[in-house]
Amino acid sequence: MNLNQFHQLAEQLFSNIEQQLDAFSQQYDTDIDYETHGNVISITFENHSKIIINTQEPLLQIWMASRQQGYHFDFKDGIWVCNRCGLTFQQLFNQSVQDQIAN
Repeated sequence: MNLNQFHQLAEQLFSNIEQQLDAFSQQYDTDIDYETHGNVISITFENHSKIIINTQEPLLQIWMASRQQGYHFDFKDGIWVCNRCGLTFQQLFNQSVQDQIAN
């Protein structure tokens, strides 16, 4: 993957994240605030916990830091996959959001 492709994929992922956060907010009747600044999305929950998602351009990766831990994702076979546990970004993102809403 070249840098231009990486930026397109990351932009698409960030757009999907914003849509999902709006849906989570409605589904769980909770306030979820998020801000996007360049290559970083900062998500803040009612309990003041955060999830930070950013691009790591030199590595062509997406990184996510949540209360559970940090995750690094590589783009493989059309999806973002954690390079440590093999779960997809979507799986870990959903799990992290639900955990931070519940606590």
